Amino acid sequence: MQIFPLRAYISDDIGTIAQIYQQSATELGSPYYSAEQIEIWAGYPQNNPDEFEELLGQGHTLVATDDKNKPVAFGQLHPENHLTLLYVLPKFSRKGIGKQICATLEAIARSKGQKSLSVTASKVSKGLFEQLGFELIEEEISLRNNVAFERYNMVKQL
Repeated sequence: MQIFPLRAYISDDIGTIAQIYQQSATELGSPYYSAEQIEIWAGYPQNNPDEFEELLGQGHTLVATDDKNKPVAFGQLHPENHLTLLYVLPKFSRKGIGKQICATLEAIARSKGQKSLSVTASKVSKGLFEQLGFELIEEEISLRNNVAFERYNMVKQL
């Protein structure tokens, strides 16, 4: 597994992070979601830029970078026991970056005294979280712009 440098998110990353989010949702989501679902999901940063930027500024947001220090993935711990916003550029997927970000965020959660870590996984990420030891607690339907998305509430004991 290749190791990618991780660093804290900075506000200058917002444009690249939005592109990672959009490309990941569009390309990696296509086998799992309808065209309507993907349009709504992938359009979130562009349609809600202030809200998206505010989300990224919360908690611990880590950015993985390539050999040119360009962001290729990101993930967040917010609050200190919930992993969220894990996205990887499609051309970098399946290279261990998601696992690397999760392991680092898990270490931060442990250092803050957390006893468990939760995640609300998409159909795309559910398998990854199962590999990382998360267990399914419940399935849920979330509405975004009146379109239903199936999600999976999962937890891992630390």
